Amino acid sequence: MKKSDSKYSAASDTNSVRISLWLDSYDDIFSDFDPRPIQERRLSDDFIYEARKACKEKSMGIQYFKLLIPDAIRNKEDEKQIIIRLNGYFRNSYLLQLTKIKEVKRSGIYFSLIGIALMLIAGYISFLKSDKYYIHMLLVLFEPSGWFMLWAGLDHFIYSVKKINEDLKFYSTLSKVHIDFASYQD
Repeated sequence: MKKSDSKYSAASDTNSVRISLWLDSYDDIFSDFDPRPIQERRLSDDFIYEARKACKEKSMGIQYFKLLIPDAIRNKEDEKQIIIRLNGYFRNSYLLQLTKIKEVKRSGIYFSLIGIALMLIAGYISFLKSDKYYIHMLLVLFEPSGWFMLWAGLDHFIYSVKKINEDLKFYSTLSKVHIDFASYQD
């Protein structure tokens, strides 16, 4: 899909919300660099970008995702394979985002807990009021690293999860929609 050919529409009636993308050919869906068959081909970044843009405009209750193809080149068998491929991709990407969120939250909690532990150690060292050089060096090491780990963990937990949630919402939406093809005249 060339940048100038990236046309989409989002239409809704009283019962459903539809998103449509206009394509020049089936190849607009897939990466130009992937020679594998339709069932295995990687999706095009341009296609995903346009789908994401269309979904942002209609964020509530999208039920249909229609891909518009010129009538002269339509192939029902290819369309069945593409629909299976798209459904699988969106479902797998949704599950991947769920896994990512769990991992990011877990690592954010670990960083924060390590930071708190380092600050507790630094507090204890400070409480000792020792005159020994290596004890002061431990304080100098533990106190800033504790603060850093705490804030890095909170940043990881809050802001990284926010970005992944945007992807999760997109893939969640498209994993539940009905995907279909329709014709248009050139």
